[in-house]
Amino acid sequence: MVEGIVFDQSFDDLEKALRLSAKRQAVISQNIANANTPGYKAMDFDEALDRAVERQGEKKVVMEKEMVALADNSVRYSAYLKMISNKLGILKTIASQGRR
Repeated sequence: MVEGIVFDQSFDDLEKALRLSAKRQAVISQNIANANTPGYKAMDFDEALDRAVERQGEKKVVMEKEMVALADNSVRYSAYLKMISNKLGILKTIASQGRR
């Protein structure tokens, strides 16, 4: 299988990381969008991921916390994209070396 040779495990790992980052972004965005909604309880992505969404007490949206999480997630997402782009650039260079 050529794909297994060209695209190593790191591509799969980066793809999974991008998908998780996009889902985390959706949860954070939902928290921010509903910050002023009466009765809304903030969601925590990691709790949801672990199926530990036991809502204990009031979980109000703390905008500072959500904005930090949003910035952190954006940096991670950008880094994952940059790593994939670099890997694809290397493969493009390798593939073009055979054509002259």
